[in-house]
Amino acid sequence: MKRLTIMAVALVLAGCSGGGGQKGPGAAAPPLVVHAIDSGTFQENFNPFHLEGVNFGTTGMIYETLEYFNKLKPGETQPWLALSHAWSNDGKTITFTLRQGVKWTDGKPFTADDVVFTFETMIKHPELNKSAVELAGAKALAPDKVQLDFKSTSYAKLFNISGSTAIVPKHLFEKENPVTFTNPKPVGTGPYKLVKFSAQLYEMTKNPDYWQPGKPVVPTVRFPAYTANAVQTGLQQGEIDWAGAFVPDIDKIYVQGKPETNKYYFPPEGVVALLPNLTHPVLSKPEVRQAISLAIDRDKIVKVAERGYTKVAHPTGIPIPGGEAFLPPAYKNAAYKVDIAKAKELLKGVDPAQLKFQLLVPSPFTDWVNAAQLIREDLAKVGITVETRGVAFQDWVSKVGKGSYDLSIRATPAGASPYFQMRSLLFSELAKPVGTAATGNYQRWKDAASDKLIHDYAATDDLAAQQKAAQGLGTIMVEKLPVLPLFYSPAWAQFRTSKYVGWPSEQDPYAMPSPYTSPDAAVVLLNLRPAGT
Repeated sequence: MKRLTIMAVALVLAGCSGGGGQKGPGAAAPPLVVHAIDSGTFQENFNPFHLEGVNFGTTGMIYETLEYFNKLKPGETQPWLALSHAWSNDGKTITFTLRQGVKWTDGKPFTADDVVFTFETMIKHPELNKSAVELAGAKALAPDKVQLDFKSTSYAKLFNISGSTAIVPKHLFEKENPVTFTNPKPVGTGPYKLVKFSAQLYEMTKNPDYWQPGKPVVPTVRFPAYTANAVQTGLQQGEIDWAGAFVPDIDKIYVQGKPETNKYYFPPEGVVALLPNLTHPVLSKPEVRQAISLAIDRDKIVKVAERGYTKVAHPTGIPIPGGEAFLPPAYKNAAYKVDIAKAKELLKGVDPAQLKFQLLVPSPFTDWVNAAQLIREDLAKVGITVETRGVAFQDWVSKVGKGSYDLSIRATPAGASPYFQMRSLLFSELAKPVGTAATGNYQRWKDAASDKLIHDYAATDDLAAQQKAAQGLGTIMVEKLPVLPLFYSPAWAQFRTSKYVGWPSEQDPYAMPSPYTSPDAAVVLLNLRPAGT
């Protein structure tokens, strides 16, 4: 992959600075320069059905969901393209009433046919059903009403259905193969539209006919391609307005005496875990996974690799605080403890020649690279040889998605409740054959007990019953180690208040603050207002 030098980034930004933080009557609202992911180049892909290669901002800024779920406030949901929903048929049918008067950016009206087409596409092309929602059918009841039917009770899947599925225009997508279509000229209902694209910069401008009157205030959003080192320089020099990056010693590198404008907010967004490829004949053995877990010093990883920005995860992986009621009583106070002697004992029956693995990490994620080195050192103490290998971000996404790895580190996002994270980690329907890209369960865990508990959770809207199912899943996480939780995943977000204010904060957590979180990034942009107002 072509690497963008710091000088090249500076030149790109010099040509798109937009005058910085202009204020005052009649002053043009300045553009916002955004870093979402470390990447030397971009691919021209704005297809929201895709997992690999799609550019950030596609879902949320261009294409919208039916509803918005605030993951920082479980249970808080806002109408979006849909005004309301109603369940029937014991949770096997849901009917959405759609917002009227919404238009696609080519002027065509948004209707129920677009929603039906989106979900029918997921039925016809299961590989595009990223959340493995068990759809049975979709039909339009009226121009503003859609009915979706499911093969099983699906109360708990509402977030997957209406909170993470981007609706596409039927009149354009029906002419294309959605599996291969890269959608270089996207037409959405969202607050922004793509106006410029190159391998090193893409740009969006506000949709003047957006359905939320007066929004967005930010007229232009620019995404220059950055590598990890250039991001830190860009933050230091004030070139980046909003970033989602790991920055070591952030107070020195970024805040640097400007606490009034240079802010950051890192709420937990899920769990980062060590993924063992369970199709590997050695890693499929529970005693090997248990030995690996016992050898890893998670406290050191958090302190050294993560610079203390986060906390060691609970062994269930369930987010704490907030998820206490979902913890299995027997493991409520469980915590990780390094035990080298026990790890060695567990490995006595394994041929030492087989204890050699490659640990794959995305090289731009420097904190994960450092964590991988610490894991390599820890595992060497129990006779496990690990080769750490850093690769480009998209290469890592592809390899992990297709099961082409031994060990890897990956984050699993939180959802509206622990169910969504557990389902993404453990649901067998997400475990694709090696060579086929998965959208979850990358380690390929297949367990009837896990599936039953996931179905039990989704089969009811009774909170106590859902908590019991989650507790069962937490027990499986602790006892069978299908994945090895490491630490809670911070939602990296650095932002400046010199141009715009209204960013999410601990006092006002209305959305995940990271520019790479969808559709939350669009919600953030819709809440920004000019500095000084």
